Amino acid sequence: MCGAGVLPARMAGQARRQGWRVVAFTFGEAPGVSVHADRTVPAVLNEAGAVLAALAHEQIGAVLFSGKFWMRDYFHGGRPDAAVAEITARAGALVDTNLVQAVVTTLGQMGITLLDQRAFLGDWLAPSGCWSARALTEAELTDVQRGLAVARMVAEAGIGQTVVVKQGAVMAVEASEGTTEAIRRGVAHSGPGAVAVEAERVLILEKDECLRIADGAGLVLAGVA
Repeated sequence: MCGAGVLPARMAGQARRQGWRVVAFTFGEAPGVSVHADRTVPAVLNEAGAVLAALAHEQIGAVLFSGKFWMRDYFHGGRPDAAVAEITARAGALVDTNLVQAVVTTLGQMGITLLDQRAFLGDWLAPSGCWSARALTEAELTDVQRGLAVARMVAEAGIGQTVVVKQGAVMAVEASEGTTEAIRRGVAHSGPGAVAVEAERVLILEKDECLRIADGAGLVLAGVA
């Protein structure tokens, strides 16, 4: 199940190298995925019935979600079909954790297992420690620890996974706008010297390029266990 970004192609390639047969359901553009897929199936977020029918037709036994799926596509993608309405009703509240659980339940009823992404990420999972040329200052580390505590509460509440903190004050909390926009909003409020923290595990895409940009700007990139 392929959302936006470069991650779906990466994970499809890893799956193919591990010997999986790959059928890629692409929700919007998924650059590079078709190179690694035995079949590519264009899909729409509000037409779950067609997706479920294709899963059954292809005799799929396991699925993997990768890339970004936007809530705005759900709200502005047209009238949802009956399958989407059923999943939404099962979810109750339109938050990521509820929706994911409702989808997992639906797939489970079809005998389809949801796979753990980590087995298909290669070396893109961020390790603990400092990766950039500059290390965290004591003040920044204090803000990171504060940010982690808030980010975990926000993530557990199903709101988002990212917060921006400066000198102990929370400048932004991610909601439906996504991580990038939350960081932009937080930095706009805080000015220089803020930290951005994400709950749980983080992926680093194009790590060498990320480090080049961070080091050139004097930014710190670090993983905190």
